[in-house]
This record gives sequence, structure tokens and C-alpha cells, in this order.
Amino acid sequence: MSTSFPVIAIDGTAASGKSTFSRALAGRLGYTYVNTGAMYRGATWHMLNKGIPLNDATAIAREIETAGVETSLQNDELAFRIGGVDPLPYVREARVNEGVSQVSQVDAVRKLLVAQQQQLAQLAPLVMEGRDIGTVVFPETPYKFYIDADPIVRAQRRAAQGENDVIHQRDAQDSQRQNSPLTCATDAVRLDSGLSSVEQLVEKALEHLISRGLKIPN
Repeated sequence: MSTSFPVIAIDGTAASGKSTFSRALAGRLGYTYVNTGAMYRGATWHMLNKGIPLNDATAIAREIETAGVETSLQNDELAFRIGGVDPLPYVREARVNEGVSQVSQVDAVRKLLVAQQQQLAQLAPLVMEGRDIGTVVFPETPYKFYIDADPIVRAQRRAAQGENDVIHQRDAQDSQRQNSPLTCATDAVRLDSGLSSVEQLVEKALEHLISRGLKIPN
């Protein structure tokens, strides 16, 4: 879809450092940072609070379509409400970690949230991270990166965050799902966050963005 503002798409594996890199890059560019994973986690938290079984795709689809989902940008950050409630403070709960892949697979969830993600590009320049930004949400953007690192490094990061989701299991679920699987866009630049610091990754990204014609603020 055409956008009013530039979008930098960041995809990658679990615990690869996407969020840290994306925030740093957005700060360097003066763009708004959007973590789409938080939206899927927010939807998962809502389903759990409603007592909806996460293996019941029909019930999840019915709830997401009727609950009332609101997505906007406030103070250069994502604002997200579902059922009139802001779930973002709760999206790192262990039960959400364990269930988000199931909810993310539901077609109705992805269609609704992708449409809202696309609308955000009419509001401001974005650095948007997720699993399918460069392949599904904004496949036409010329600015795409894919972040990855050795699974051992990623598992150590998760443990340091106090979370215990199994990295290889999450990778498999996200890569093998039928709806919008995690994959690297053919025109995305791959960055290894296990071999470079955040600052080094941002500098590499800026060099590429300049080469693609994006104007970088001094």
C-alpha cells in the first residue's frame, strides 16, 4: 500500500535484539517506533483475561472482531487498547509469552492488526518491528532489515530478561505458521546482533538507508 511517510521495516527472530535496535534507529532518525509484537501480545492478554481457550481459533476470531481494537500514536509511541483497556503494561507476563504464537496464527487477528499497522504510516515516519513487516505489512518499502543472532545468544538474552520461553520452539512456531510466517524478505539487509553492538548495527543501517536515498538528519 502507498504510505504518506517512510517506513523502515524490521523483522527477525525472538530475542534477536530487534526492539533495542529498532528503538535506537528510530531515535537516531527522529521516527516513531512501533512494536507490532506488543499488539499481538496485547490481544493474547485480552483473550486470557476473557478466559478464551487459545486453541479455539473461532472464539478468538469472534472476540477480536467485537472487542473493539484501537491503535494510534501518542507521544511518538504506540497506543493500543482492546476492549477499552490498555494491555501494554502486561504483555511480558509469562502466560502471554507462552500463548502469543497461538493467537498470532489466527487469520482474523492478523488481518485486523495488519490493517491498523498499515494505517499508522499515514500519521508519521515509522520504524516498525515484527515478524512480517517487510513481507506482509509493508512489502513495498525499500527500507528493510532482518535481525538475527545465534540461538544460544538469544536464549541467554531471554534468561537475562527473566523470561523462559523456549527460543527454538518460538522460532519454529512463527516460521511454520500458515498465516504470515516469519521469513526474511528477499530485499532485506541481514544484520547479526550477536556479532555487533547496537551502535554498530545502527551505523550499518544508516549507511544502507543513505544508499537507498533516505535523507538522514544530522
